[in-house]
Amino acid sequence: MGKIFNYDSKFFAGMTKVSDTIIINILFVICSIPIVTIGASITALYSVSMKITRDEDIYAAKEFIKQFKQNFKQSTIIWIILLVIGLFIGLDFYLCSLMSDNTISMIFKFIFTIVSVVLSFILIYVFPLTARFENSIKNTLTNSIFMSIQHLPYTLVMSVLAFAPILSFILFSQYWGQIVFFNTCISFGFIAYMNSILLNKIFSKYIQE
Repeated sequence: MGKIFNYDSKFFAGMTKVSDTIIINILFVICSIPIVTIGASITALYSVSMKITRDEDIYAAKEFIKQFKQNFKQSTIIWIILLVIGLFIGLDFYLCSLMSDNTISMIFKFIFTIVSVVLSFILIYVFPLTARFENSIKNTLTNSIFMSIQHLPYTLVMSVLAFAPILSFILFSQYWGQIVFFNTCISFGFIAYMNSILLNKIFSKYIQE
């Protein structure tokens, strides 16, 4: 029993990771409330999560706040750019839905679907890249596209995980209250943790180079 609660035991290390993940999840939700700060919140979430998966010795809450402040400007600019593009695509989809199902309408829907997929792939990488590497906004966005294609199998897995909270609302809307509670307490942190395992593998290749 003593070995289980030893600070160096695997059990204690695992519980520390769980508690840190819950802490950064709650901080992420709180810091995302103003909407415009979501980019900085995601960057801070992944910055801490990637360090947790690398077994770095950190204070999760303190590190989250530090990374939130440190990357606020660049992350916010990137977030606003992607948000505007996303709203534009959403508006275009809506306008296409008002058109009759002719060839032109189908072509536009296909184009906007491709753009939406590319935008989703960028979202998977752009904020973790901001957290891990110092680079310009242009290069960060470009590298996001490149990495998403270069590591497509990982990208698809991370995309499914990243959009799981949204899918949960759609598929299990009758459990709205439980889903909100779960997302608020753990799901965003858990998803970031799982994705961080893959992201660390991907980023390590470029760090070595």
